[in-house]
Amino acid sequence: MQTISLRRQVTIVAIITDEFRQQATSELQAALKQTDEESQAMEFQAKRALVDMEKRGAPVADLDMVKAQIDEQRQRLRSQKGELLNKLELVSKMQLGEEFIQGQVENFVDVSVGDNLYAKLSNPQIIVKNGLVQEIRG
Repeated sequence: MQTISLRRQVTIVAIITDEFRQQATSELQAALKQTDEESQAMEFQAKRALVDMEKRGAPVADLDMVKAQIDEQRQRLRSQKGELLNKLELVSKMQLGEEFIQGQVENFVDVSVGDNLYAKLSNPQIIVKNGLVQEIRG
């Protein structure tokens, strides 16, 4: 029989517990701190790069291109920080026992002739409570 392995996304869903809330809050705060540090370092490096380019007499087009790249990086970091703040707020407001989508991982599924492809590739979920798998859906 012919079989092929396909890659698919698996959603990790955490059940809110006090332990999960503490761990997630700690991880999100650490990620926020890292994002702030990355932003500060980027601003410092950007300022230095622009000053160096101006001293060398770089063409205006080159300066504008670098400024645009810096703005894109700023926006990416702002967006990343906003997402982290939203998750932090969500985790703090959720009730014990509610489900929180923690992220996704990839796995492989074998598909054979005669299988229902849509069923095989449907979005499976792993439900965890304090890191222990409670259920596998789909």
